[in-house]
Amino acid sequence: MRADIVVVGAGPAGSVAAWRLASAGLQVVILDRGTFPRDKPCGDAVSRRGLVVLDRMGLADWAARFPAPQTLHLVSPCGRVLEVRPPSYEEEKNGVCYGRMIPRRSLDERLVEAAIQAGAQLVDGARVRAIELHTPPSTAIVTANGYRVTAPLVILAEGSPATLGHRLGLVRGAAELVAVRQYLAGDGGPVERLEIHFQPDILPGYVWLFPVGDGYANVGIGTFARRTRRNGRMLPGCLARFITDQVTTGGRLAQAEPIGRLQGHPLRTQLRATVTHTDRLLVAGDAAGLVSPLSGEGIASAMESGDLAATWALSALEHGDLSAAALAGYSRALTKRYGPDHRAARFLRVALSTPVWLERIFRALSRDRELALLIGYIIIGHTSPRTALRPAVLWRLLRK
Repeated sequence: MRADIVVVGAGPAGSVAAWRLASAGLQVVILDRGTFPRDKPCGDAVSRRGLVVLDRMGLADWAARFPAPQTLHLVSPCGRVLEVRPPSYEEEKNGVCYGRMIPRRSLDERLVEAAIQAGAQLVDGARVRAIELHTPPSTAIVTANGYRVTAPLVILAEGSPATLGHRLGLVRGAAELVAVRQYLAGDGGPVERLEIHFQPDILPGYVWLFPVGDGYANVGIGTFARRTRRNGRMLPGCLARFITDQVTTGGRLAQAEPIGRLQGHPLRTQLRATVTHTDRLLVAGDAAGLVSPLSGEGIASAMESGDLAATWALSALEHGDLSAAALAGYSRALTKRYGPDHRAARFLRVALSTPVWLERIFRALSRDRELALLIGYIIIGHTSPRTALRPAVLWRLLRK
């Protein structure tokens, strides 16, 4: 099988890239080990940045079917509750809100469907075994379950495990963060409210409770992966205690029924530890280490990077130069876009690592609603975390 481009992975990054490339008239083959429709463990919250990409793809009306949370409840280790109610993005631009709860099963299926409608070919149930990058001849060879696809260029969007990235020497080390997620049927709280609970034993991680409509809730927990290596049951145990805790949840989840199995997943945040380009290959999405080190959110950056990878792929193919030197601009663009935010996020994460500092921040936010709104914007991905490091903002955070 021959193609102009092979995309490995049909998640948000891969499908957006495939849609963009197929829309430009290229022959695109997408390989994914799953069979659609398929589920992926995720918080399911698509931020405004992700909605902007969906809008560009003509999917705004489809996205509008899903719940749009209007408030964010932050709960400190001592139980202090802070409600942040950002102004709706609908007030800012043509009916697009600042975020929607879109289950990954639905999101991934719709994105890959858009790519197929644009002309891409999906081969699902195809686990990629090897990627060979040859110069000369001018081709890359991707082998998967008996399939052999040749193309001038590969976009690797395989997600945080980054198995192929490790084999190719592009990715170093294990993912920094890990999370587990469970769907529940029952009263998860108002559908317009997202909840983030900071609990002492997992800081700077947190527990999330995100109602997704129709009486269902997405509840999960994330923290540093190194904390779970000695005790693989740590996160499931913490999540079970949260669900049954009458004080923390007010008993809302006591009668909730689990839907499906508890699923865990790594979260790769180490952009600096990833080589995101080489001859004939670009790395996009979670595999590139683009997950936020602060919130663990990765859907928006995956979609954006898929679009960016497509831009550089189109340019490289047009100029007939697919060398690492020609593709280096893609990596520079990723670093420019996400590097400063990641550094700021890691700095802020230190402040969230101890209950004492976190309680101090909560006290400051409870007395300064404008500051609370800013921090809420940062958490939901609406505003860059660099904003919180401005001297005036730091002074307001620490003076209380």
